[in-house]
Amino acid sequence: MALELRQLRSFLAVATELHFSRAAQRLHVSQSALSQQIRALEDNLGAVLFSRTSRMVELTPAGQALFEAAPRVLFEADRAIERVRQAASGTAGVLVIGAVGTALASIAPRIMRAVWEDAPDLRLEVTQMDTAAQLIALADNRLDVALVREASPHSALRTEPLVSEPLMVALPEDHRLANDEQIRPEDLAGEPFVLWPRPLGAEFFDIITGYCREHGFSPRIVAEGTDIETQLGLVASGMGVSLQPAFYANLRMVGVGFRPLAGPAPQIALQVAWRRDDTSAAVRRFVTAALAVAQTIE
Repeated sequence: MALELRQLRSFLAVATELHFSRAAQRLHVSQSALSQQIRALEDNLGAVLFSRTSRMVELTPAGQALFEAAPRVLFEADRAIERVRQAASGTAGVLVIGAVGTALASIAPRIMRAVWEDAPDLRLEVTQMDTAAQLIALADNRLDVALVREASPHSALRTEPLVSEPLMVALPEDHRLANDEQIRPEDLAGEPFVLWPRPLGAEFFDIITGYCREHGFSPRIVAEGTDIETQLGLVASGMGVSLQPAFYANLRMVGVGFRPLAGPAPQIALQVAWRRDDTSAAVRRFVTAALAVAQTIE
């Protein structure tokens, strides 16, 4: 049995008007074409839907049952069609996003706001993850799109730069250098350091250690933290200093001050990453929004 949506709409018009001529006018079709639609529907269902006389049209019990059910059927059909269109245009469904803490502390909220304003029915699921974990999750299809920091090239992934900010010194508020307007890298040579574990982001780790070596010393790492809150907490406790992207100054951690480095400081880039073979309209919408937001910042 095949039910056509056009037949159901024709049936509802007649059932509402209880008059074939008025229903035909309402549908902008001829009365004969409408009658053919109703007969085809009755044949498909194997039931008579209307009792017709020369003077009146009435619903049969079968017609009454369909009259009660048809609006819901048409509503669900229309909603399904709309969902398909939204999914095809990237305005509905679920988009799973990963983001490093630097992105969440800076550009990510603006990107998500732009996506929500453009596609309010698209649900965004956001998880804070380090760069290395995001790249693996993208390749394994556990993330749709990622906001990463200094990601290394990957054959299966595409990346586009968004924004860059310089490294700054994070140090305890009572540190001997805390009141300096700028801090020379050489002044950090004897300091204990709090850093990210290298496996969580080798490129970022190497930028920091390489910068230190360029200025005549290797950082004496006394503690590592797998997230920025832990690292800044260790700094606040007086355990050591840290080199962090300027994005993190937005966190305003109690007991921690951020100071710029004297001279040229390494720039730390945030990037948007996604799978090369992903043709999702929602991913494309997010990437477009990310690049547009980045242009307003630079």
